[in-house]
Amino acid sequence: MKIALFADYHGGDRVWPLLEEALEDQRLDLIVFAGDILDSAEREAEWQKVRSTGKAPRKSKAESEHDGVIDELIYREFFINLTGFGVPIVFVPGHLDAPTARLNETAKGFPNVHNVQTEPFEVAGYTFIGWGGAVGPVDVDASFYCLKGKTLKKHLSSGFGSDPDQTVLLVHTPPISRVDLDPAVDDHVGAKAINEVIEKHQPAFCFCGHAHGTPGQDTLGPTVVVNPGPMFRGRYALINTEQHRVLFPTPLKV
Repeated sequence: MKIALFADYHGGDRVWPLLEEALEDQRLDLIVFAGDILDSAEREAEWQKVRSTGKAPRKSKAESEHDGVIDELIYREFFINLTGFGVPIVFVPGHLDAPTARLNETAKGFPNVHNVQTEPFEVAGYTFIGWGGAVGPVDVDASFYCLKGKTLKKHLSSGFGSDPDQTVLLVHTPPISRVDLDPAVDDHVGAKAINEVIEKHQPAFCFCGHAHGTPGQDTLGPTVVVNPGPMFRGRYALINTEQHRVLFPTPLKV
């Protein structure tokens, strides 16, 4: 199976015509997206505050309703462009794609789009399971999306079947690894909880995003971990599951 893997779109709509040309002859079977369709400095600032204080901020109802109109337009445009490649789409929400109910409702309008946070997806003998958002000190799904490590592990562990060799774990936040550096905060943003899930269940692949500074791959036991890099900067990865081969094409000049 040939997969195009993306993450961290962040409203980067200039990528679409370049991506259409780049993927024209790839004969893809599947597109996978590891979260963060939206881009919001305000939401990111709120998330960083929670990382440091452990307390979740609140937004007014008026602010949330205003954001909702804009968010739905961006989600819809994103899925229209992505489904244009004519293959199934598998995704999880990023930490900025909140509240997740808004994203889920928009995705339901696209039959070929599958949120594996709500239901596993099987294709070409592989089962895709996953969970999105950031991993932090509180469970929040409001102005941003964050889960405690123990909450994440509970959700993910229930999704694994009896054949880890044919399972792909899709998460927004990377495990602690060589692909978890985020230069925006000058810090490693990997989550130990995801390492623990990988160590216990040993899926064939773990696809992730969130960390913009270290696109690439790593190996944790038998699991191949892939961070394609930020889509808004023209980065993506191509994966051949049968050969366990990962390619990182030259970034598109967005």
